[in-house]
Amino acid sequence: MPTPRETYSLSLRDVLILLAAFIITRAAITAFGTFAVLRLDMNVGEEYTHLLEADGSIGGAALDMWYRWDAGFYATIATYGYDWYNERIPADDMAFMPVYPALVRTVSALIGTGSTGCAFSPYLSTCATISGVIVSNIVLFAALVLLFDIAARRFNRPTAWRAVWLLLISPISIYLSGVYTEATFLLLSLLTFWLLDRKRFALAVIAACAAAITRSVGIALVPALLIYAWRDTSASRWIRLILALLPAAVFGAYIVGIGAYVGDPLAYFSTYELTWGREAGNVITAFTSYFSGEEVALMGWRLSWLDLGMTLTWLALAAFTFRMDRAWGAFGVVALVIPIASGTLVGMPRFGAVIFAFYVLLAHWADRGWKLLIIYGASAALALLMLTRFVTWRWIA
Repeated sequence: MPTPRETYSLSLRDVLILLAAFIITRAAITAFGTFAVLRLDMNVGEEYTHLLEADGSIGGAALDMWYRWDAGFYATIATYGYDWYNERIPADDMAFMPVYPALVRTVSALIGTGSTGCAFSPYLSTCATISGVIVSNIVLFAALVLLFDIAARRFNRPTAWRAVWLLLISPISIYLSGVYTEATFLLLSLLTFWLLDRKRFALAVIAACAAAITRSVGIALVPALLIYAWRDTSASRWIRLILALLPAAVFGAYIVGIGAYVGDPLAYFSTYELTWGREAGNVITAFTSYFSGEEVALMGWRLSWLDLGMTLTWLALAAFTFRMDRAWGAFGVVALVIPIASGTLVGMPRFGAVIFAFYVLLAHWADRGWKLLIIYGASAALALLMLTRFVTWRWIA
């Protein structure tokens, strides 16, 4: 893979074009999601909650579309804190790492959220949702700039533009702009490699540590850090190899710490197993379960062909990425193996679509019109599918 080129520099014009593309695509997602909320059939029931502004108006739908599934957890944590902390007992919200809720809480404070609401709404759930969307979109734009810069330095500007457009119409676009950790994790993983390319190893480790307590797959950055550290032939190689392990240590310290706080060392893993159906150590059964006689749907909660197909696609891309760049590939492979090791492929479309190297790889490959048509078409179609099912309470990807 080519090394970063020193002749390239990010210009103000590049940033402005990126901003325009960002605004256009986010507006399109919001418009399409609002239409879906107002016009498409929606799952109903006590578990399918809505913001109090969801009054059937366009404005209410445009807000309510973001308050789905895990968004409720993040909004509640940002507003009231963790249940496991408040009650000092194991709780379902242990599965949600602290960096993103802390950012949402910070923005909530900045927009004046108090006991009676904020400037945008008298309802705390709406204030937290708005804050979460603000955080996600700010960090998403920052990630967009870093992705463009990394791709342009490694390859060229056309590849960089294709990569950012692929990210903007990613199948997980609704999650990247919603009250979810995807955009924050994407930014931190990009920042890690961006700093590594600039030989800022210590700062890259800090970014990776933050990623590790944003999503558990953040520890997948450790192999990449080790590869960069091993490439260093100076006397500081061994120091860097030790520093490269810090993200795993930070993640482990957090897990041990919350376990000690609630009096159950395995509370984090128990929560994943009992509440979220993810039992560590079943890598093989995650695949063999599809051929065990259980019913498999095209898409859905448990066994779905879409989850299996996307998982195999991500693994293939990870293999090609490894051939392109060892550090990028190691990150991609481990970032996929970790959720697969939970024994289920549920959510794999999201786990794979947040690995930035895949966008660069596909952008580098799609250097012909027919290739672009295939890649853009498939990505946009999946994005619309996931968006409509997300906002209508039918499926979390």
